Amino acid sequence: MVACAVAFVYLQTWYTGNPFFFYIGVGIIAFLALASAFADVLRWQNDKFVVTNRRVIHASGIFSKNILDSSLNKINDVILQQSWMGRIFGYGTIKILTATEEVINLLDHIRNPIGFKHAMLEAKSLLEPTAAVAFAGQTSATQLLEELDQLRARKMITDVEYEEKRKEILKRM
Repeated sequence: MVACAVAFVYLQTWYTGNPFFFYIGVGIIAFLALASAFADVLRWQNDKFVVTNRRVIHASGIFSKNILDSSLNKINDVILQQSWMGRIFGYGTIKILTATEEVINLLDHIRNPIGFKHAMLEAKSLLEPTAAVAFAGQTSATQLLEELDQLRARKMITDVEYEEKRKEILKRM
């Protein structure tokens, strides 16, 4: 946009009285500005951000695809940044951090970043009850069976996995 403004000022100083060339120059500048804005919107529309029960996935690209995913159990911290314009129009940037404090996944100009962050943290918290099944000696069997049933109800484990773990817990009793 700055380049368009500079070109427009240059055209005004170059203009010598023939309006035809001036209007052609202004038309070209307007076309380039609109084409640039259209390309930005098209790129933004093709960015997909998905939270599954195990991963956070960022897929981008118009003609070729780039896919970056982060395992939920490796995520240590999430940074949310929103400018004043982002707060008004509902977009922001999310940085996903690991133990090394490096940004492993940068989700830039994401729609509804607060809702996305909550969904991601909720999915991460749902992973933690599975650790309780591994440490059956530290938790009562009824609590483990209840947590296992909740996992099945949330479709985080299959019925076959549910039955296998249920039998394993009942054997320990």
